[in-house]
Amino acid sequence: MKRLIAALLLAWPAVLTAQAVPLDGNAAMMRELWAQQPVDSVGAVQQVYSRTVSFALPRPMLPAYTKEVGGRFIMQYVPDGETVERWTRMVMVTGAVGAGAAHLSDAELADTLFNRGQCEGRVFADLGAVARPVLGYRALLIGCGAEGAPTAERAAIAMFRDTETVWTVQFAQRGAGTGGFATRVQEELAKLDPGVTCAPGETMPECTPQ
Repeated sequence: MKRLIAALLLAWPAVLTAQAVPLDGNAAMMRELWAQQPVDSVGAVQQVYSRTVSFALPRPMLPAYTKEVGGRFIMQYVPDGETVERWTRMVMVTGAVGAGAAHLSDAELADTLFNRGQCEGRVFADLGAVARPVLGYRALLIGCGAEGAPTAERAAIAMFRDTETVWTVQFAQRGAGTGGFATRVQEELAKLDPGVTCAPGETMPECTPQ
């Protein structure tokens, strides 16, 4: 993994010590779905601890890597034919149990988790809160290198948080695709359409059957 992905994982170091789950079967099923469905994206869901994370997975992304250990979860998707080492685009879902309990505001927590690491041309921007059913998210931009450069990397991050856990849904690009990325962070997140479901026992209106 290169600089940006290493930075994204700094908040989830325990994940790196667990054995990855084989995803060949999942990738084959997803590849078949893309072959059968002439659509630009499909709705995807991933159970991550107390909530289900939902997002729109763009064509032709396939599941490539997942690990879970000690309250830390990561799932990565890359275009068919690419890998988590060699990629041009990536969608990532993460979860960190306990991170939401930090005595920090959402903005402070985002800064603590993602405004870190060392790389040339490091970028971090907090674009503020975005309202969503159940839980809203914090829209973030991180990256390394000059936009559009062959080695540049950028990621748009939707950070969800409750009183216990932090979840993220992320879209990253590398190389020429990073040109103008800073101006379309909100657009990329809107295309991802990220969300989380109610946790067991929640009584807010969105969680109460009508």
